Order: sequence, then C-alpha cells, then structure tokens
Amino acid sequence: MSKVAVVTGATSGIGYAVTELLLKEKINVIALSRDEDKANITKEKLKEFTKDVELDFIIGDLSDNEQATETSKKFVKLIQDKYKGKLDILMNIAGRVTTGYHENKDGNELTFAVNHLSIFILTYYLTPLLKKSDDPRVLVVSSLSHYRASINWDNIQSKNMYNILKSYKRSKLYNVFFVKEYARRFESIPIFAIDPGLVRTNIGAKNTSGLARIAWKLRSSTGTNIYYPARFMIDVSTKEAYKALSGNYIKKGKPVKSNPVTYNADHGRRLWEYTEELTHISLNNQ
Repeated sequence: MSKVAVVTGATSGIGYAVTELLLKEKINVIALSRDEDKANITKEKLKEFTKDVELDFIIGDLSDNEQATETSKKFVKLIQDKYKGKLDILMNIAGRVTTGYHENKDGNELTFAVNHLSIFILTYYLTPLLKKSDDPRVLVVSSLSHYRASINWDNIQSKNMYNILKSYKRSKLYNVFFVKEYARRFESIPIFAIDPGLVRTNIGAKNTSGLARIAWKLRSSTGTNIYYPARFMIDVSTKEAYKALSGNYIKKGKPVKSNPVTYNADHGRRLWEYTEELTHISLNNQ
C-alpha cells in the first residue's frame, strides 16, 4: 500500500505545494481545510495527480481545543477506515497571524492556540497511527522569525502588551521547542522543525489589517515561490538520510542551529507540561 500523509493548511501556500508534490510521489494525502468550497477547488486543481493515489479532505478547524480535538478524531477515523490505522507522514503546516488581541473560547490567545496548541493536539491523536508505520515522519513548519523571540514565563501567550509580531515569533519559537521535546520523548518517530525561509504566501494578509497587511505584502513579494521549501520538505519526509536528524531545525534541506534558547531542555519540558495543562491531554500516554 502507498504511504499516507496528513497535511494541514493544504488549500493555499506551502501546504498546497506540499500536497501536490506528495501526490506526484504517489503518496496518499488526507488534507485539512476549514472551508469546503476551497477543499473542492483544490481537489479539482490536483485531480490530474490522483489517478493512482487518493486525495481526501477533512473539513475542520484548529482554533480551540474542542474543534482541534474533533478535527483530529476525523483524521483518525478516516485513516482507520481507509488505511488500516497506519499513518506515515504528518505535515503540520497551517498557521495564523492575527491583527489585534483575540482569545478563543478556552481563554487562550488565538495565534498561540492555532500555531502551537493545535499541533500538540493533532499530534497527540495521530502518534499511535504513526507508530504503526515502518518509516514515520513528523514535520512542523516554524519560521526564521523564531530567532528573534524569547521565553517569558510571565507572559507566555503574549496576553500582556500584545503585539502581532511578538505573538507570531513566539509561536514559531514554541514550534521548535515542541519538536525538540517530542524527539526526546518519542525516539522511534523522527520529527523536524522546518524553516521555509521567506515565501510568497498570503498568511500575513488573511487575518491582518492596516500596516501589518501592507508590510507583509511588501516583504513577502521578495520571497521564494511555494514550491521551493515544499521540495525540501518532501525530501525530509521521504529520504532515508533524514531519519538520523530527528529533533533538528532544517533549512533548505540541511540541519542548522536554531535559536540558542531552544536547546534549554528545562524550558522545553516546562512548555510541554504547560501545554498539557491547557489541552487536558498527556502526549506521554500515547
């Protein structure tokens, strides 16, 4: 049976490119979209690549614990029903940048919830399925902006003096912490933090306004096309050489040093435990 991959954020940007390239590699894809119309449009665009493999969409949301859990369970059910409960690749790509401070119904800052908590929840539910694979891989898209972020345990969700850039940078820093801590706890499942570099996507224009939107459009216009980082991500998720690099921060297909603070194992453990408290789940039990 062909490999099976889960991709979040699959209807646009890097997620779309990764989905296309996975299909070209003859890997079945189960993709996530918040919008059914966008999912159908994406399926039609990629129809020519699904002659020998499947492209399924899960319609769901990652904005709060309940929705992220319901969405995760939809993935589990489909994989169990269609692929004998085995998952080979998990691509955590979906992300959010938000103008102004917003809390979800759990009381968590929205960028923090989508970019960090939802990854923890989805990976929690899919880890047992990844364990059934002979060659599992987990990829989490971080950002070069994480180098300019720091840990502040008195303001971990950036609720005080909220700033759009600070919140996003910190969420991408937490992605790297998650990858390193997961690698320590699950040695049999290689996991990688991916730095895609500056890419021409619309992530900075979806939930932003004013100067933030203008600044993103100007900056992203100088970035690479979506297929440039996507090709490296396919290599990381399929090539044998990467299996020994679990826990690493990968840029342009090569391991590089991440923000020095991410090598502090005490911070990684503390963030993991804090995340368990907020999500009411323990990934250690998987």
